[in-house]
Amino acid sequence: MPPTLVDARRILRDHFGFTSFRDGQERLVSAALAGRDALGVLPTGGGKSLCYQVPALALPGLTLVLSPLISLMEDQTERARCAAIPAAFITSALSAQERRRVMEGVAAGRVKLLFVAPERLETPGFMDMLGEANVSLIAVDEAHCISEWGHDFRPSYRRLGVLRRKFTAPVMALTATATPKVRRDILEVLRLDQPLRMVGSFDRANLGWFVEHVDGHAAKMRAIRSIVASEIGAAVICGATRRVVETIRSSLARLGISTAAYHAGLEPADRSRVQGEFLRGNTRTVVATNAFGMGVDKSDVRLVLHYQMPATLESYYQEAGRAGRDGGASRCIALWGKSDQRLHESFLDRSRPPVHLLKRATLALRRRIGAGERGLVEVGQLFRAGGGEDQFWTLLAALERLGTVRVYERIERAGSDPVLDLGVSASDPDWSRAHRLRLAGIAGLRAVRDYATKPKCRRRALLGYFGDEASKCGACDVCR
Repeated sequence: MPPTLVDARRILRDHFGFTSFRDGQERLVSAALAGRDALGVLPTGGGKSLCYQVPALALPGLTLVLSPLISLMEDQTERARCAAIPAAFITSALSAQERRRVMEGVAAGRVKLLFVAPERLETPGFMDMLGEANVSLIAVDEAHCISEWGHDFRPSYRRLGVLRRKFTAPVMALTATATPKVRRDILEVLRLDQPLRMVGSFDRANLGWFVEHVDGHAAKMRAIRSIVASEIGAAVICGATRRVVETIRSSLARLGISTAAYHAGLEPADRSRVQGEFLRGNTRTVVATNAFGMGVDKSDVRLVLHYQMPATLESYYQEAGRAGRDGGASRCIALWGKSDQRLHESFLDRSRPPVHLLKRATLALRRRIGAGERGLVEVGQLFRAGGGEDQFWTLLAALERLGTVRVYERIERAGSDPVLDLGVSASDPDWSRAHRLRLAGIAGLRAVRDYATKPKCRRRALLGYFGDEASKCGACDVCR
């Protein structure tokens, strides 16, 4: 007999200690138990993970979760195990022996919840291994990564439609940040069949939204010191890059404020230590890139402070939304200066380069490798052909997203340049699409600038961007 909501509520009580589901959770869980596809857009702190964790225990087979970040997978696996769910993850940080042990556990039915990155599906033999497991549910976490029109786009997410050809299991797409256009893209790419659409309110009444106009590093550090000194709870300070994070940490240390830094440049053991100390309350303030913000699940963060606004309102809402997940009053503060706009424009040039540069890089690659061919080429040669190292990697990533180039492997060589195993398409991509994506990026930057500079309610501006409405505010710098 298939599991029912009565079974789900029992699991919720026995494994998680809750007597009832939150808004939206029960409908998504019910859809999974009934074998129905679903799209869930729930705000940060809305309990998205429960929507697949409960079915994982109720359904007979394996629940596969596609997740974008190693830190996120590690945190979710640990929390699932604390709820007595047999969970595991497979990432590049594991040794070959550790990955093999997890896969053996999946094949033997000892794992109920498996976290992997979408790129893992393209690893030789992995899909065959999953085919031998009884996959009962596929959950796509951070599903906004599917859409080119949103933020944090990942090409591997774009190829997840292949799952519908391999498995008959229902698919549950989950995200906290998706505009109406991004939602339509998720439905189309994942080929969701008559799905339940559960879109919760983006409004979180316990959060206060503030923007402070401060220009220059010295002035921003004075503002950060003042803000952090007045905060008695846990705080996260967000920086756009590793260098910015380390600079903020060092500057605060010189001002007598002890903080920890978290970014992808740290060793895995150091990242785990920083995250663990923060979660246990031994470290009050962490300076971090967004990799930490997406991976941490600490309910009592009272302040999320951005050194500079992210390049999209989606990113800002998601990162700032780590504040006040326990429902307590919390502040989301962004510092904004004239130089931030220039930084955003530079970021746009890296993520969505002008079409004329993409065409020039494509021509250089075809001359080097051959149109419609695959070959090995030294990275140094490509730097010279592509206009320098920084610009080359930018253009290569953009061409890979467009499907013009495929990077099969990077081969490191002692004492000489690495070699890339590349394939180059003989046909041109849709250059007009590339241009439209750039225009969408420009529109996103304009939305960030308007949010930061126009004297209108921050809450209404944020919610309106996501197609939602605010009934009242009184908790932003404009309304106050």
